[in-house]
Amino acid sequence: MKFNGNLLKLNGKVIKKIIDYDIQRNKLWGSDSGRNMAGSNKGSLVGRYPKLLLNIGKTTSDEMSELELILDEAVITVEYYNNKYKCTCTGEFYAGDYKESLKRKSSMEYKPFTVNLIPNESEDRHVKNK
Repeated sequence: MKFNGNLLKLNGKVIKKIIDYDIQRNKLWGSDSGRNMAGSNKGSLVGRYPKLLLNIGKTTSDEMSELELILDEAVITVEYYNNKYKCTCTGEFYAGDYKESLKRKSSMEYKPFTVNLIPNESEDRHVKNK
């Protein structure tokens, strides 16, 4: 899918409060991988698994609730911008642990927080889903 201007959608919902958006490019190597006694490294690349590292800005109580309902799901459909392919890719992810911190009780405003979205499948599958 060509880039539509949105960095991130979770279960179809555009996430607008993003302060930082990073992609950590993780590789998974097969059991045949490693260095031999001659010092050469060889092995089979199973796949690339792009972890999304997000810093979400301050939110209202309603915005935080909406994010929590999505982030606490076992599987999240994520549409994310992937500069490598210059497109929006789609894949199944789950959210890592995150911290909810109330900034002001009087306004029920929440502090910015970080959360990681971890892929359930390789990047190759995400590109095929574009």
